[in-house]
Formats: sequence, C-alpha cells, structure tokens
Amino acid sequence: MLSICIPVYNHDLNALVSSLHEQGVNLNIPFEIILADDASEKNYRTQNIKLDQLDHVKYIQLDKNIGRAKIRNLLASKSSFQYLLFIDCDTIVPDDNYLKRYMPYLKKGIVVCGGTTYYNSLKNKQFRLRWLYGTKREEKTAKQRGKKPNRSFMTNNFLIHKELFNKYKLNETISGYGHEDTYFGYQLKKEGISIIHIDNPLIHVGLETSDVFLNKTREAIRNLLKAYKYTEHDKEFASMVSLLQAYSRVKQFKIAFFMRFGYKTFKNLMDKNLLGSKPKLWIFDLYKLGYICIAEDES
Repeated sequence: MLSICIPVYNHDLNALVSSLHEQGVNLNIPFEIILADDASEKNYRTQNIKLDQLDHVKYIQLDKNIGRAKIRNLLASKSSFQYLLFIDCDTIVPDDNYLKRYMPYLKKGIVVCGGTTYYNSLKNKQFRLRWLYGTKREEKTAKQRGKKPNRSFMTNNFLIHKELFNKYKLNETISGYGHEDTYFGYQLKKEGISIIHIDNPLIHVGLETSDVFLNKTREAIRNLLKAYKYTEHDKEFASMVSLLQAYSRVKQFKIAFFMRFGYKTFKNLMDKNLLGSKPKLWIFDLYKLGYICIAEDES
C-alpha cells in the first residue's frame, strides 16, 4: 500500500524512522520505509544502517552522491507499493497521527502536500537566516498553500501515486540544490494535475548556518535559471516563482545592469546583515535579485 521514501544525507534517522515505523504498525497497513543514503559521512552511515534490522525497513547505501532529484527517482524505482510518501531526512513528525492523516488520500492520480513547520524559537543565532526564511516564507497553512497549489509544491513532504510519479519523475539534469521541485510542480500544472494541500506538516529541524544557506541560495538560483531555460522561458513557469517575476520586471525596465552593480557594490554590507543576528528578509530578496542578474549574465 504505502512506501515511505527517505533520501538520506548526513543525518541520524533513528528518531524519525522509529516514529514512522510505530505509526505504520499501529495503522495495520502494508508499508515499507526505504532509506537511500546518498554517500553520507561514515559516522552517519554507521548510525543509520542499523535501521535495516527493523521489519518493513530497507536500507540502500550509495558510494557516490547522485543528488536530490536522482535519489528520489531511485527511491521510487526501489519501492514495492503503489503509493509513495516522500519525506526529507532532516525533519521529525509532529505527533503520532502523521501517517493517519494521509490515509484518506490514498487514491490514484492525486498529489498531496502536507507542508512544513518550524520550532517557535531559535537559540543558536548561526541559523537565524534559515529559520527566519522558513518561518516567514515556507511555513504556511493548507489554505494559504491551496491558493496557488502547484506553486507551493515541495518535495520534503508529499504523497503521490507511483504510476503518476513515474510518468513525470524529477528532472535529473537539475542537479545540486534547489528547484527540482519547482519544475516538477510546473510539469504537473501543464498536465492539468492540481496538487491537494493538507495541514500535515513535518517539523524542519536540519537548519543550515547562514553562510551555508547563502551558498545554497546562489546554487538554487543557478538551478532556477536552468529550469527556466528548459521551459523555454515559459511565462507560466515564471508566474510560479516570485524571484522570476521580479527578474522579469527588471528586464522589462532594462535595469539589470544597475542590479548587478548594486549587488557587487553592496554585497559586503548585505552579507554583514544576512550573516548577523538580525537579518532582514527584504535585504535577502535584494541579494537574490542582484545575484540572478549576475548568474544569467554569466551563464
């Protein structure tokens, strides 16, 4: 019935898998938990491989990192059941009814997103930018996400029929970090497949430090431009990404040069704010807009 697919990279999965395993047993349904380790460091592999001893758990170890899209496609290919629940490894379930809330949606031809949430407070200021972005931009109710369902699609917590996933899959040429899920949501929208959003969030606990998050943001922007080219600069794709909408206006008014100049001139000041204890998201937005102008100019 249900294959729970978890790509793993440098995280201890014992708490997450134990909770999911207990919930699956209590529901009394056919299920499996598939863990695909994408070449994690040895200490994480040592911790996680023990989970293979649990009933219903399958552990796959990769010697070479293959990336976010390819490993999810691999998980689907190794699954035994017709419904796939994809879960990111750096999350935890909020309560004992997480799997139960997905049960009414085990139907052919639908895609369901549960959402993401964060802890209300943060002690370590090193993670402030990632936490702020998550709580202000990613943490949304099902009602909020449902207003633009395909735009709000994320791979961290979603249910899909295996046949539907295999028909489209994630684009493996969008490697590295970011926007393979945006492109997948776009593909579904083009095919008239709407995404259902429910209030069943996972708690995102694997926060990156601010400097790592900025590095990943730049990588994600390069991926975004790559995905945009794949769509032949489709306006429908651009409408799904606020950064592309802003960038389109920049090009329309022919001010990309000034955005590139502003990014290079004020980058150190923006870095100081974004890497500090009180980052501002409007500065982060300007940072991204300036960088996308540079990234496309260099591509």
